[in-house]
Amino acid sequence: MNFFVLFKYLDSFFIILIGNFIYKRDLSETMVVQQDLENMSPEQLQELQKQNCIFCHIISGRVASKKIYEDDKVLAILDINPANPGHILLLTKEHYQVMPQIPDDEISHIFMVAKAISHACLKALKAHGTNIFIANGSVAGQKAPHFMLHIIPRLNVDEIKIFDLPEKNIPDDVLEQIKEKLNSKINELSGVKADEPVVLDKKPEKIGTKAEKTSEDRMLQKREGVTKEKNQRKLENKKGKQEKKPEISLDEISKFMIENEPKK
Repeated sequence: MNFFVLFKYLDSFFIILIGNFIYKRDLSETMVVQQDLENMSPEQLQELQKQNCIFCHIISGRVASKKIYEDDKVLAILDINPANPGHILLLTKEHYQVMPQIPDDEISHIFMVAKAISHACLKALKAHGTNIFIANGSVAGQKAPHFMLHIIPRLNVDEIKIFDLPEKNIPDDVLEQIKEKLNSKINELSGVKADEPVVLDKKPEKIGTKAEKTSEDRMLQKREGVTKEKNQRKLENKKGKQEKKPEISLDEISKFMIENEPKK
């Protein structure tokens, strides 16, 4: 065996040796990361997710995007792989994976912005309608671990079948079970107490008795109280709307979309 062939074999041997060393080192680092994950607090896990989230990088400006709208809570960008021209992704600036993690005030703001952008799509892009939907969880089609709302301009001839859903037949007893489960959980989450059972064994009072008159008086007082409460709510809502106006400029959104309308 000449020197050149020996050198070639030694070179291959060292390459394999170095490769194995790097693989073992990476494997040990991965194991350390797994151990660290188990000991991380929810805040630390969320920070780690943000560091590895492409949409958080878009929001911070480290990754380029075509912005449609931005405020202190949300960012709207054009999808780079749109279902239709003008397909918009409305992102929360804070890193949330799914909708239940988002505070109620932010949910309200998200849909207020979505309403304005949808209206802008109809005016600026001459869309015939819009699909507004959320893929909440991977089983529902969510592809990225960052909450987003899709706004897709629709045309009569685009042939997109996003909501071509099957129509299944479910027995009434199964529907009733589903209804009871949902009602119970919604009441629990909303803090609503179940209605007290109605007492049926009590005999009704005779017409014209004192008890009936008292009952009528109570009903009148209750109606007056409800009317006052409704009027008070209307005044508070009116005052709240005057004090806090949304900072969403529909004109600016429409102008931007008109200027960036895809050329036919």
